[in-house]
Amino acid sequence: MSLISYAKPLVLETADKWNIINDSVMGGISTSSIINDGDIATFSGDLSLERNGGFASTRASLSSPLPPEVQQIKIRVKGDGREYQLRLRTDDKRDSIAYTRPFKTEKNQWLALSFHAKEFVAVFRGRTISAPDLRLDNIKQVGFLLADKQPGKFSLSFKALEVE
Repeated sequence: MSLISYAKPLVLETADKWNIINDSVMGGISTSSIINDGDIATFSGDLSLERNGGFASTRASLSSPLPPEVQQIKIRVKGDGREYQLRLRTDDKRDSIAYTRPFKTEKNQWLALSFHAKEFVAVFRGRTISAPDLRLDNIKQVGFLLADKQPGKFSLSFKALEVE
């Protein structure tokens, strides 16, 4: 899904390819997919705690660098009442530090959320780590993760990922 125009606010442009990374990388059996329907993408699936599982995620690389004056990221999401994480990465590696910001959704309600760079916490494989402060102009990947320890179906739709 390409979500960009270089007007204010700046919409993050992805490389049109959202990758799925679930707990199957460590033996779990959670499933997920992402479907792009015009201006709305939906990340959905089934979270399982079996075999030490319990997470599902999607992410995409940005196709263009962001300007240095960027201070906050805005998202428009419609969820299922569960808590998700917005995850930002400053490199293109598959297994690297993620800067995370949890957010709660309301079932079937569109929410406009805004987060300052200082609200993100650096994590690696689920553990908080010491890392340089996040600079939003260094973002290379953007994604979402569900790891709320509640098995069952989930769905998170998003319309826009913007920066200001």
